[in-house]
Amino acid sequence: MNKNFVILIILFIGIGLFSRLEPISDQQRMLNTVSEDGYLMMTIARNIALGLGMSTAEGTIPTNGTQPLTTFLWSGVFWLENGEKINSIFWITLLECLIATLAAFFLWRFGIYLLRERPNHNYIASLAATTWYVSPFISNHTMNGLETGLYGLMVILAVMFVITRTKSWTISYSILLGSFLGLVFWTRNDASFLILAICLTHLFMGENKFWQRFWQVNIMGITSVLIALPWLTYNKLNFDSIMPISGQAQALTAELGQNLYALPPVLVEYFFVFLPIPNSIQKLTPVILLCISILIGIFFILSRLWSYLQLQERRIFILVAIYMTGFSLFYGLYFGAAHFLSRYFFPLSPFLAILWSAIVVWAWQKIPWQQLRYGIAILFTTIIIGLFIRNYSHKHQHFQVVEWVTQNITNETWVAAVQTGTLGYFHDRTINLDGKVNPEALEARKHRQVFQYILDKKIEYLVDWVGIAEWVEKPHAKESVKLGQYFELLVKDSNQNLAVLRKKL
Repeated sequence: MNKNFVILIILFIGIGLFSRLEPISDQQRMLNTVSEDGYLMMTIARNIALGLGMSTAEGTIPTNGTQPLTTFLWSGVFWLENGEKINSIFWITLLECLIATLAAFFLWRFGIYLLRERPNHNYIASLAATTWYVSPFISNHTMNGLETGLYGLMVILAVMFVITRTKSWTISYSILLGSFLGLVFWTRNDASFLILAICLTHLFMGENKFWQRFWQVNIMGITSVLIALPWLTYNKLNFDSIMPISGQAQALTAELGQNLYALPPVLVEYFFVFLPIPNSIQKLTPVILLCISILIGIFFILSRLWSYLQLQERRIFILVAIYMTGFSLFYGLYFGAAHFLSRYFFPLSPFLAILWSAIVVWAWQKIPWQQLRYGIAILFTTIIIGLFIRNYSHKHQHFQVVEWVTQNITNETWVAAVQTGTLGYFHDRTINLDGKVNPEALEARKHRQVFQYILDKKIEYLVDWVGIAEWVEKPHAKESVKLGQYFELLVKDSNQNLAVLRKKL
């Protein structure tokens, strides 16, 4: 392997490792890396560790609005730390770094095996794994306090399971693979699309007899369902639906096809691996049209390359295509919250990184001037470092709420908010109102009785982003209760994006 290429790979590994571990040197920086939903997961995990079960609001409200496997893993950290909040985040940050590093390693091994008959397989696999690892927005997704990083690792391992066995699938192997896929489902329930993709790929592109593949796929699928069944049963018996309440709450505001416009920028982001498209411009029509054009171009290139792909490469290509199609149909047509799409599509990123790397290595060989090659490599590295520096100045969007509550309200006071991830982690007596982790609030939302629910729970303060001020300034016509009769506007600060409503004496 070329010496300069080795230096570049080592540099990328170093930057990727540093970007993940640097926040632990400063407490506020470390706290800022955890997302709003990451704090929700940690709140539930901490309550499990304290013997309060899967719950929020100081253990008083049961919930299933989380992804269970990572929640249980985080609960082990909280159990070892006796529920201490800051130290637990420190250890979870280290765990996330370890998980991301393992994912990059297995992505490299996956690329080596998949492309083993290609002359540049080591270059492609190494560049894919390290670029994926160093990418600033990939790094953000793997260090957000959620299941995202672990899910990426589990998906890589699941696909590795598939490509290392084609002809010699036995019943025991089908059960083993199905069991692992069940664990992937426990990591995130949209892994059902991955399970479907693996089943269809093996059924129609396997190398043994069709009826053998048919029974292998059925055994594998049934086993994965049996492994997932305890979680599904828990959801149905306790919350009346196999879908967690977080998904039900999100679906309340979903409209058919409302996220289709957001798909092209997200897919282009992952095709380019290291170069994110700013959220502020993703909704602009010219950007959407440009991204659609890029995706059409990529599809055209891939269709031309199909005849040059080997059978194993075609299997992975089809598997990822089915997986991506499932995501696109579900999140594009059915699900709400377009701003979450980048996180939802994250498990596709390792495989798109290999595709990107293969194109880069091919193009690199076509560049005749060595000086130009060095210039491109330096530009590439500069962009990554620049994006990392930009992330360094990132300010959490919810800590102004936490700071106000910490400075003005006692621990014994009950507060509520629409968004309770960060606030609920640092103030235990916090009640969620959007229903994503609170089944009571979800029912209240369905019947347009959120204001009545607030009064029934004897909540003393409502603290959230500044938009909550409208609850008393502009009475909600669909609510049966006029909240302004019971609450007064105490704080409205647009600069800090903060509003506080206090119950009238």
